[in-house]
Amino acid sequence: MTAATSTSSLGANPGGHTRLWRVFWLLGVIPSNVLWAVALWALARQQVALVLGLFAVLLLYTGWIIPAVWRAAPTARTPGLGVAARGLTVGWGLNTVLVIFFLTLELVNQ
Repeated sequence: MTAATSTSSLGANPGGHTRLWRVFWLLGVIPSNVLWAVALWALARQQVALVLGLFAVLLLYTGWIIPAVWRAAPTARTPGLGVAARGLTVGWGLNTVLVIFFLTLELVNQ
């Protein structure tokens, strides 16, 4: 398999950037929802160490996914979708940081 065929099989455009839909859905929405589901499951079972570990992973992941979506946004077939993806991802990131902050405060005060 050549570099050209492996790149196209990964959903990259000719400019070398991964397509927005792949970054947004497969690397962004699905993994972040799975991480939050596991964190909430651990929170409900009062597994504080696991919750704090997942919060750390979520913060690192959020710091990675925002620039990844930002870079992939120009690959959207419709420019408005790239703008929307950027806005939604930044909003999701801010929400993640704030929710983690307040849930951590609540855990510390227990």
